[in-house]
Amino acid sequence: MERWEKYLQNTKEKNYNIEHLDSVRQNNSKLIYESVMRSLAILDSKKVDKNVYYYVSETLKWMDVSKTGSKEDRRRWKKLGYDLYIHNIASSMIYKEEVKNYDEVVFILIKTHGLIGQYIRGETNLTSNRELYGLIEKKFISAKELEEVLLTLNECIIQSVDEKVYERIHEEIKETVSFIVHNEFDKSYSLVERIRRLNGSSISKEEEEELLTLFKDNRIQNKILVLLHQVDLWYYEVALNNYSMLEQIKILLICANELKDETNLTFEKIMKSMYIDFDNKKVINLFKKRIIEEYLSTLDLEDLLNNHIINSPHISFKLSKRNHTLLFDFKFSVPATKLIDFCMVASKGTSLYKKSIYILYDLFGFRKDDYDRFYNEIEYLNIMNSSLHHKSKLLEYIVGENVLDVGPGGGAFLNLIEDNYPSLNVYGIDISSNVIEELNKKKIKENRHWNLVKGDALNLRNYFKKGSLDTIIFSSIIHELYSYIEYEGKKFNIHTVIKALQEAYEILPVGGRILIRDGIKTEPEDQERIIEFKNVEDINILKRYCKDFKGREITYQTIDQNKVKMLVNDAMEFLYTYTWGEDAYPLEVQEQFGYLTPTEYTNLIQENLPNSHIIRCTPFLQEGYEKNLLNKIVLFDSNMNIVKLPNSTCIIVIEKQQS
Repeated sequence: MERWEKYLQNTKEKNYNIEHLDSVRQNNSKLIYESVMRSLAILDSKKVDKNVYYYVSETLKWMDVSKTGSKEDRRRWKKLGYDLYIHNIASSMIYKEEVKNYDEVVFILIKTHGLIGQYIRGETNLTSNRELYGLIEKKFISAKELEEVLLTLNECIIQSVDEKVYERIHEEIKETVSFIVHNEFDKSYSLVERIRRLNGSSISKEEEEELLTLFKDNRIQNKILVLLHQVDLWYYEVALNNYSMLEQIKILLICANELKDETNLTFEKIMKSMYIDFDNKKVINLFKKRIIEEYLSTLDLEDLLNNHIINSPHISFKLSKRNHTLLFDFKFSVPATKLIDFCMVASKGTSLYKKSIYILYDLFGFRKDDYDRFYNEIEYLNIMNSSLHHKSKLLEYIVGENVLDVGPGGGAFLNLIEDNYPSLNVYGIDISSNVIEELNKKKIKENRHWNLVKGDALNLRNYFKKGSLDTIIFSSIIHELYSYIEYEGKKFNIHTVIKALQEAYEILPVGGRILIRDGIKTEPEDQERIIEFKNVEDINILKRYCKDFKGREITYQTIDQNKVKMLVNDAMEFLYTYTWGEDAYPLEVQEQFGYLTPTEYTNLIQENLPNSHIIRCTPFLQEGYEKNLLNKIVLFDSNMNIVKLPNSTCIIVIEKQQS
């Protein structure tokens, strides 16, 4: 076994870029070895000159050794002064130490490998690749041969990680390689373009406008320019692109204040500490992220420009230096760290989870509400998107040119409106930071044109002028406003529903419409139902539900070890939660889906929205409930006749008429 392979095989380190993993659990000590072997296999599949093959294969073998090795190997490398945080330089030094009569071309290729990709990503200047042109000047290699080597090397490296990425950027790789071999190092991206590339080329128009506004202050622009001119950035996108433009600029200003003779700035520590697995998928640690956002909001730009920063007792930034590398990280106090860990453990609980979140709010001065569900938001968005077929029935009732979707969830309905009515101006409003962040990513990724507003559905007039919206849609959201929002001192308050509808109605012009799709109570309300649980143990879920549910008192009468008798709406309210299973329980148990009967809804609208005309009020049973409950229960009426589930949902169309 060759030395390079021994290092890659014997490593205990987990230094693979988390950006390329679907789950944090995938990060193991064999990933680098497997990636190198894939890249060598790609090289073997290509027909290249023997010299090109030699240069590329040797580079691929040695380029990541500094990420690997035993503890003893790594201690020795550190003792020799190798900066293991900057793996390309450290790997080139290890290659030079290990290989007698080492090849200068391979040495420089290892030292600079990845920098072409980093230039395209905005992480480094083109001049960081100047040593490659030096090989031509010193006649170690011809320009034509170096061009073929660089194109082949980058193809093997990038394709071994993600073929789609290579397909997307291979033309930019060709252009960059051409700049290098022809000594055209005067090429450079504008400052805004570099920031855009640092965010995966996916910043919105609003974010770009925010950047341009910030850079009107020449002091900010100059500090960022000096920083980006002096250092190569490492792991920027995966560590920071979840933060706003303002937050990113503040972090860069903090780093600029500490910059001396460093040539590298790495965010590797943030990358490694900010991601966790949720339902076996890699997600940002939202508990940490919210704390960091709150901390950054307290930092004034003027203070940052003057390097006057007061840290919070529970969080501060941490900058350390290794050789010519600046390492940026956030440091949490011991109590904050333990609380974050506790919140993660409690994240699938009910009352325990809520209490832990409130402690987090108190410690860091967050607003006390239930709008951000943290990781339950993921389940929520999936459920919201899954009901798209039923929501599409609302499309035929849209009027006018300006449409608002209140509480747009995962954005699927926004897409549906845009696809069916491409000429309309479509808006979505949500109070949850998580929802807005996810939707902004979706909008950029899918090149959508709808617009988002972070705001409160009970105060629509703060965000939209009177007459500016023609259709306002409440699709599966009013029951959430009713359940989560504390209005006039209490939740589960019918006046919350009235307030939401009045706010929307006030904005509409004559002829404008409110479209509602939401849960209902069935009528008559005094009907009884008997639930027979096919799994006798599941009756305990009902017992727990009656204790946990806060919307109203839910009661039942036990008539057998696996049978209970309940009022029809109590039975249905329980079944709405029971349908979705244990994973959704912590979220569903907090919501009351049925809050008015169709008749009560009609009366409420007529009493509180003057000159309103109800065009449609159609109750129906939402698809999915019967199918999901088929293997769980049998439903009977009070005479033990098997019956179907009653209506669960209602579509209501309200039109504003002339007074």
